[in-house]
Amino acid sequence: MRCIRQSRAAIAVFLGTAALLCAHPAAAQEPLYKDKQIRLIVGSAPGGGYDAYGRLLATHMRRHIPGNPTIVVQNMPGAGSLVLANHLANVAPRDGTVIGAVNGILATEPLMHPERVKFDPRQFRWLGSALRENHVGLVWHTSSIKTFQDVFKEELIVAGTGGATNLYPVVTNGILGTRIKMIPGYQGTKQGMLAMERGEVGGNVGITWASLKATTGTWLRDSKIKVIVQFGLKRHPELPDVAWIYDYARTDDDRAAMNLAFGTQEFGRPFITPPGVPEAAVAILRSAFDQTMTDAEFRADAEKRQIDIDVTAGADIEALIQDIYRTPPAVVERMKKILENTAQ
Repeated sequence: MRCIRQSRAAIAVFLGTAALLCAHPAAAQEPLYKDKQIRLIVGSAPGGGYDAYGRLLATHMRRHIPGNPTIVVQNMPGAGSLVLANHLANVAPRDGTVIGAVNGILATEPLMHPERVKFDPRQFRWLGSALRENHVGLVWHTSSIKTFQDVFKEELIVAGTGGATNLYPVVTNGILGTRIKMIPGYQGTKQGMLAMERGEVGGNVGITWASLKATTGTWLRDSKIKVIVQFGLKRHPELPDVAWIYDYARTDDDRAAMNLAFGTQEFGRPFITPPGVPEAAVAILRSAFDQTMTDAEFRADAEKRQIDIDVTAGADIEALIQDIYRTPPAVVERMKKILENTAQ
């Protein structure tokens, strides 16, 4: 009887502990991030669109992580966030204390430029994206180019700041035969826009519409710049009268090549962790990201900063990347040749 009573007591203690954990699930998670610091590393220079989204997330996400760790933002610019991606894959700790804010284009880099990457995007853990985006091409108000049709006849010099601003001019020329001359080497979006203001270049191609509104809204309002083309997988509702790149596709092969080049816009402001981060940490960070995206205070702050939010879940991004890697080899080879033949 004594053994039976002891067994019953043990069971009661077990059930009581389980009930406490169910009532307070954060208690089971808290030790992982309690008294910890998370580094959120932005793969571009301060002042641009990626930096704006990274700092907005860092301000609010800690409230949704059990243990309330501090989140410190750092910048690691270079090659459209390839420098950061290589760092995350090969150097950064894999304990959930590092998050990267990266350019979604890195998802296709191993297909297009395998020689310059040291990562497989399918191995990163994608927490989510704060924006489905539309990239645009724009010109300074003094430019002789007034419409997208003009770039088939007249050269447009643009700033290459890495990522889409380097890729989109080359791809557009290769697929459609436009005359866009990209000058590479500008450190970030802000620097490329200042180069346009100074008259070093005539425009920029491959900047997101959301970033443009957030960082140069006064230029738009004062007609200092004009948007001449949009690259989204669908027309943006705010740009009904702006030329859409897919209207210029002449064949199915053109459209397939555009899908490969522009498809990553579905996750235009993604956040990732290094490969190999424990599932428990990934689950906590994904949950915190999702909760932040719907947080009323976060949404109000985004509106105040004029930052658009259009979320894609981390699991959905990983599925989209798997689709990208099922692109027919002939389309991939065509894109490789375009980049090889027209890279500046």
